[in-house]
Amino acid sequence: MKSYFIETYDLNKWYKEVMALNKISVKIDRGIVGLLGPNGAGKSTFLNIATAQLRQSSGEIFVEGNEVWNNPEILKKIGFCPEQEKLLEWMTGRKFVRELARLSGIPREQAEKAARDAIEIVGLTGSMDRAIKGYSKGMRQRIKIAQAIVHDPDILFLDEPLQSTDPIVRRDLVKLIQSLNRDHGKDILISSHILHEVERVTSNILLIFAGRAIAQGDISSIRDLMDKYPHTIRIRTKDRKKLATLLLDYDFVQNIEMDVLNDDYIDIRTADPDKFYCLIPEIAIESKLEIYEMTSPDAGLEAVFEYLTRGW
Repeated sequence: MKSYFIETYDLNKWYKEVMALNKISVKIDRGIVGLLGPNGAGKSTFLNIATAQLRQSSGEIFVEGNEVWNNPEILKKIGFCPEQEKLLEWMTGRKFVRELARLSGIPREQAEKAARDAIEIVGLTGSMDRAIKGYSKGMRQRIKIAQAIVHDPDILFLDEPLQSTDPIVRRDLVKLIQSLNRDHGKDILISSHILHEVERVTSNILLIFAGRAIAQGDISSIRDLMDKYPHTIRIRTKDRKKLATLLLDYDFVQNIEMDVLNDDYIDIRTADPDKFYCLIPEIAIESKLEIYEMTSPDAGLEAVFEYLTRGW
């Protein structure tokens, strides 16, 4: 029997007249799962309910097969890294994590070692005795993750951990999150409104829009929902005029544009991406065309999300 670390059934949350979550029924696989959606989609509400900081208005939610509300035993298995930076600026990183370890129920004599171990995992040992007020954005994110893992939970909920970080910090945080799953065996639900960032962390996603779950699964399987959605495909070749002439014979090629700023690029709009991708190698071989690069801006998560939310 397949094991899920989160299950919900008709999960609802409303604030007076505002529906934050609307009949969400999902089963979330183990590993790293991206919880994706624009700001206001309901991601933080979902995480707050999963970590028992909020109680749902109706419906059910189970983490590791257990209800989370008013259940201290399951909460011991959960670590949470919030989006907000409500850090005690005057504390050192080590003291901050140590005190959070105490609040997690770790005895005083063990809290110091637990804090040091967690800080080592996130790569901040050299800065753990500095005051948090002097930490960079990346260091703050790491110390927040350290407090989330200090009690060695089985499950991590990370709310927008990559937000407002520069590319180098983002790359390092992605490696850390993947390591927490791969090397430390933690199941992770990571929320973000930046879709391509989560695509770097995991291929398993849950898309939320307007409080509803609109798609779930592997990115490639979700992309399969777009079979009838026209794609733009960009090709780099020295023989783009010849390629354009050959492509005009196919009815599933809707439009062809030459990049006026770059002589090597041509953009093709096709109604059937699968046929097109099969066709190009044949044309290249038969016509002896040199094709150096082929990409599609419509193959990314941004395009998938835009497609799935049309008409909502």
